[in-house]
Amino acid sequence: MADSYNEPENDSDDGYDAAFDQHRAALYDMLMEYADEHDLSDSFMAVLASDIGLSLRMVAYASETEKPSVGGLRLDLDRYARELGDSVRDAKKYAAEFIAEAKAAQEAEGAEEDEAEGEEDDEGADDKAGRPS
Repeated sequence: MADSYNEPENDSDDGYDAAFDQHRAALYDMLMEYADEHDLSDSFMAVLASDIGLSLRMVAYASETEKPSVGGLRLDLDRYARELGDSVRDAKKYAAEFIAEAKAAQEAEGAEEDEAEGEEDDEGADDKAGRPS
């Protein structure tokens, strides 16, 4: 059922990795845009995305399995739980790097905001300087 343009058949294929990264980035951007539009927190979005992922995994099992069964679905959900566990363990390995990058991004954002406020103050001072008191 894989579309050769969107989802390479071979998971070890470089094309799969490229397609995964491309689609992940696009979906992430769409989710973040939706979250911004509706003023939703990142933690709330994580719960929603996880719930959608679980639902999609169940639908995939039912639609892609020739003879789906309750037992088969349970086994597939066990596999899914292991895959998620592997992902979390991998994320933990890079926790220090992630936090360092997040702090740097926050500091850069704060510096940009301070700079923008400084420019606004300078503009206001210029406006007042030209007016008689």
